[in-house]
Formats: sequence, C-alpha cells, structure tokens
Amino acid sequence: MDSNLVYAKTPTGDEAVRQSTRVVQRNLRMVLVQVDGKMSVEELTAKIGNPRLVQSALRELEEGGYIAPTVDAVSVWEESKKAATLEAAQKQMSPMSQFSTFGPKSLGPESKKGEGTSSTFSSFGKPILPSPTKLTVEAVRPVATESQTPELRPYRQSMTPGRKSLFAILVLLSILLATLVFYPYERFRPGLEASATRILNTPVKIDQIGVALFPSPSLKLTGVNIGELADGKIAEVRISSPLSLLGDPPHLVTKIEVSGAVLSANRLVSFPMFMGEAAGNRVLIIRKIVIDHLQIGLGDNLVFSDLFGELAFRPDGVIEKASLETADRSMLVYAQPGEQGLALSIEGRAWAPAGTPVSFASLQAKGLLQKNKLLIQNIDTTFLGGILRGNWLLDWSNGLSMAGEGTLSRLDSRKVSGAFAPSLKIDGDMSGTIRLRSTGRDWDSLWGNVEAVLSTEITRGNLHGVDLGEAVRRSGVSEVRAGSTKFDRLRSTINVSPKQVVGRDVRMDAGMVTAVGQFNAGRNGQVDGTMAVTLQTSVSSQNAPVHIFGTLPDLSATTRK
Repeated sequence: MDSNLVYAKTPTGDEAVRQSTRVVQRNLRMVLVQVDGKMSVEELTAKIGNPRLVQSALRELEEGGYIAPTVDAVSVWEESKKAATLEAAQKQMSPMSQFSTFGPKSLGPESKKGEGTSSTFSSFGKPILPSPTKLTVEAVRPVATESQTPELRPYRQSMTPGRKSLFAILVLLSILLATLVFYPYERFRPGLEASATRILNTPVKIDQIGVALFPSPSLKLTGVNIGELADGKIAEVRISSPLSLLGDPPHLVTKIEVSGAVLSANRLVSFPMFMGEAAGNRVLIIRKIVIDHLQIGLGDNLVFSDLFGELAFRPDGVIEKASLETADRSMLVYAQPGEQGLALSIEGRAWAPAGTPVSFASLQAKGLLQKNKLLIQNIDTTFLGGILRGNWLLDWSNGLSMAGEGTLSRLDSRKVSGAFAPSLKIDGDMSGTIRLRSTGRDWDSLWGNVEAVLSTEITRGNLHGVDLGEAVRRSGVSEVRAGSTKFDRLRSTINVSPKQVVGRDVRMDAGMVTAVGQFNAGRNGQVDGTMAVTLQTSVSSQNAPVHIFGTLPDLSATTRK
C-alpha cells in the first residue's frame, strides 16, 4: 500500500461512525474514526502504532465502501447529495398533488372569491399539476416507483488508472501472442529461400516454417537443404524477433540459431562469408549466428561431430569473429576469412585425437582450410612429457592422406613406448626428428597405415629386457635372459611401417659397455638383432658379437653364432 495515500470517509463511512452498529469490529472502527481526509497512510500508521493492523483495516474499509482516496471521496459525496435532492423532490409530489377535493360547486360570492384568491383547490376535483420547477426536475429525472426505488449501497471503488493500464497491457499481449501463433508464416518462404541463396551462394530449400515461443519468440525453419545435391542440411534454424521481418526491408535480425547442421568442409569454405565477402544484403542484415551440434565432414569418411560456436558480423556484413569448439572444450578454433582460404588459430587443452593413442596436454597452432585440404603449421604442443613442434597436412581429394614433420624435445621414453609399443620398456629423455606419411579410407586406417622415420637420441636411460654386458662376460657359455642395460646415450634411426619397426645405426654408450648394430621388430613383438659389443675393463678390452632375440618385453642375448 502506498504510504503517501490519503483516505477520507464516504457518506456510508460517515453514517457508520454515528451509528455504532454499522461497524462493530473494534479494529475497523478505531481506524475508521481516525480517517479524516488529511492524514496519509504513513501518518495514520504512526499515530496508531500498528502498521499491519492499519493497512489491513484500510483495505477492508475501502472494499466495504466506508472510505476512499481523497480524490474519489469527493465524487462519492457529490453523488450522495444528488441522491438526497432527488429523494426530497419525490416526497413533495403525490399522485393527486395532496390538495384535490371532491364537492358540490359553490354559486355564492364567497366561492367566486375563493376561486380568485386560491390556487390550491379545483372546483372540478382534478389534481393540481406541480410547479414548472418540479416539472423540470421530473423531466430530467424520471420518478421511480416504490418497486424501482434505488437502494443506497456502500460505495465500491472504481478501477484505478494502474489497473486499467495493466488490463490494457494484458489485452495487447494476448493479441500479440495470437498474432505470433496464427500468422501465416509460409508467406515468408520464397523471400527467406531467396535471401539464404544469395547469402550462401548456393540453392537453399526450406521444408517447413513455423514459430517457437520458448525460450523466446522466434521464427523456426525446419529441414533446410543446402546445395543442388543437398550436400548440406540443417535440422533447425531459429530467427529471433520474427516481427522484425514485417514491413519494408532491410530487415535486421539480431540472432540466428543453427542446430543440427551437417556440412562438408568443401561446402563450408565455399560460402561467401568465409571468403571475406559480406553475409547480408539489402534485404536481410544479420548480427550473430549461434551454432549448436555442428558436424563437419572432411572427405567421405572423416567427420568431426558435436561442434559448437558463434559467428559475429560487422555492420557491413563481414565476419568479425568466428569460433568453434568441441563439446568437451578440449579444442577451440578461431577462424578468419581470407582469399586463400579460412585461416585458423587452434588452441587445445588435453585434446586426444580420435583413433590415436596419444593426447596433447596443450596445443597452439596455425592452420589454413582450403578445398580438399587442411594445413596445420607452427604446431607447438606439450606431448608425451616433452615438446613437439612441426607441421601437418591432411588431404581428402582422393580418400584420406596425410604428411607431417616435427622435432622432439625431452619426451618421456616410457610414455612414448607405452603409446606406440607397450611391450617395449625403455626409460630416458628422448629428442630427435620425425617424418611421417599415410593413406587410408577413414581416420582409424589412416593412423594404422602410418610410415615414419624417427631419428632419436635417448639420454640417461635404461633398456629393459636384455643385459648386453653380461652376455659378453659369459662368452657364449650360456644365454642371458631378461635383465636390463643402463646407458648414458642411445642413438638410432628407426623406420616404422605397418608391418614392422626397423632400427638402423643403433649406437649405445654405457660407460664400460659400447654397442653398435641394428634390429628388426614385428608388430607381434618378435625381435631379432645383432650388436657388436665392447666391454672395457681396467685391465682389458673384450669384443664380441651379441645376438638378441625373443619376444618383448623379455629378450635373450648370447655370443654364440
């Protein structure tokens, strides 16, 4: 309740104060007596000292017509006065004017004198008509019969301006809601298809057009087909503020939500907006596109799913910002349109490429997306406990093919062997270079067919499974099984193919033991190798060829031929 509101008694309330039987509740009567048309609600509350009692009593008295705000109270008193005047006028009039008599006609002079001096008697016994003033009152206000006499009832407060405004707003909202639901949105189909065709530079067809009210009113397009061969499809598009499409162009659309889109990378880079051109036109101006559950296909068999992102446009329609990220937020890609293609800035956090046994703790790279080609450059990533830097190219013009090169710095050899050769147990810090290439039908076969050349140097390590020094000491008397060989430095050039791993120019420096040789290892873990081992002691030097064979992780070594 407004604390500044001032109440005054209505005629009903004034009568109730004089007659104690009209308002018998003590709290109501106490507040009614204090209402004087001068004190505000705040002043009345301070005087009585009970805010809850005062406000409750004021509401009940107002609903009963005993009090009213000062502005309304004046009109109530005027209506009461008019009603009292009408009632008095009705009492002064009777059907026979209260002076009509029935008697014989007088012939004497007195009778004639009476006729000349008195207007209150009729010699024919007819009622005397009321005076002109009364006739005017009667003409203006019809006389009510006894059965029609209005009963004076307690005053009821009329609808306040605030309530009238609220009612008007509700009516307006109802009309607006009905317009949104029943408007013939199909009439927008030709215009929307034409605008989308110009924006994407390829034919666009829309299956169905409707309206969605939640979470906010929007125009809903279902089944949007892109391209003549339908090489792109969008499950649902929502255009915010559908009323903005009414009237004359240009139509400003603040947000478009795209959900469930399936696009090829080649189709994506062919859109004019991703080639640096304006996305809008003179008919439709777009401010932002929100992307949900996007699926991008690289070729026929490599698909990146569940991508989310946003495109923001400048006033001239050119992309200002474009970003995509995976559902787990492990990969974030910023895109910038250019003449040569879509320039990419890539950030990764604990990203594990599908089909590979490795993950990247952190990743920074630059990229370029073109038709049938993705080039990733300046790769700088934390990889298997160390750092990997390099470039990588993926081509899907004829199946899938890839090529890459990089440098390795201080990788954890145990993590490397655990990822690529779990049965090989080796410790140490690995550095070197790597070159790889592969072809395949899909992502899994692409990595399964990798051919790589790895030039490595491992320092301060330990090779588990064979003891080369002990094999030389036994001089072929018996085989040495299992064991380990510690080394200061291990260099090798390793060729990896889908069938085997070949190590050439292997050289190990382990203090008193040095070894030079080569080895072959199959995908099943079978190892066969030959090492020329030199055992240097304080008094002598012993040389012997050592044959290494067996199945990882436990190998055997002997000097017997």
